[in-house]
Amino acid sequence: MYSSIRIGGYRGLDSFELTELGRINLLVGGNNSGKTSILECIELLRSAGNPAVLQSIIRRRGEWGYDGGEARRPVLAVRHLFAGHDFGRKITIESDGKAARDVWASRMTIAMEDADAEGQADLGLLEEETPFQLRLRCSNPIADFKIRMSPEGFVDPRRLRPQRFDDEVVSFVSAVGMSVPEVVRTFDRVVLTDKEQPVTEALRAIEPRIERLASVSHEQGMGGAPYRNARGGMFLKLRDVPERVPIGSAGEGMWRVLGLALALANAQGGVLLVDEIDTGLHYSVLDGMWRMVGERAEALSVQVFATTHSSDCYRSLAVVAAPDSQFSGDVTIQRVDPRRRKAARFGSAEVVAAAERGLEVR
Repeated sequence: MYSSIRIGGYRGLDSFELTELGRINLLVGGNNSGKTSILECIELLRSAGNPAVLQSIIRRRGEWGYDGGEARRPVLAVRHLFAGHDFGRKITIESDGKAARDVWASRMTIAMEDADAEGQADLGLLEEETPFQLRLRCSNPIADFKIRMSPEGFVDPRRLRPQRFDDEVVSFVSAVGMSVPEVVRTFDRVVLTDKEQPVTEALRAIEPRIERLASVSHEQGMGGAPYRNARGGMFLKLRDVPERVPIGSAGEGMWRVLGLALALANAQGGVLLVDEIDTGLHYSVLDGMWRMVGERAEALSVQVFATTHSSDCYRSLAVVAAPDSQFSGDVTIQRVDPRRRKAARFGSAEVVAAAERGLEVR
């Protein structure tokens, strides 16, 4: 697990540090304080700068531009990753507390550099491209990824070819949740394994009558336009209800909890990142949500980082931070303020005290 993380030059975080991290870490702070940026940094670190992860981060933000060709091909605006939107800066992300076998995920840098003749030969040119002067370099202790970059700070997404290390395990759940194809694909990997029953049990926090969960993506035309953004592909079997029930009928909270349970299963041995973890959830189910997250994170050796704006959410975290909880790992709340260089940390005892006394920690 990561025990501390230091960030330099990433978006609004010119220099920032998280310390004494636990199994579950909840980031709190105002709007535009950098909470999501911290999750992105951890995703980049754990994936060792995988270009596909870099692309997904930029896509989630909608940071697009267009090249100068007649076809106006969409390109990724990587300059926004850098503090002050200045790609002349350097991004560094590093951690302490990693096992020796995970040294590849302990430090990485992202920087712009001049591309000499050797660099151009390494990268090659796409059919319609001309020689270039700049490249983006993502480096970790054992590998470099070099990507052609335009003078305006754009990267052609076709150049961000996926790379992967054997131990790379990181799942990112955005504020809008997992997509339908992601949910179906992940469920298909856990069905008929020892991970399936905990996923079903997690949903019972929302609907106690659930007996079974199943995917039927072949009937839902997953690639077709009518279902592209719908909650299709997943059905529930409810006690005393003869027909199967589309999961979309059970509301947004059900979909959110399903996504969390599947993402935990998918992150075994690695890191789970969740933006606005309480999205779509009523305060009355937050205790159950945290119990599920704590239980599965501990059982699957997952370190969890999540964000919230909700006082109900951080106060409910006390159910796994309390001494009598079945969860034995450390819990922290990390208050993020970009005007300070270090997050204010609240440990398990302080999380419980804040909940009992109604203290404000955001």
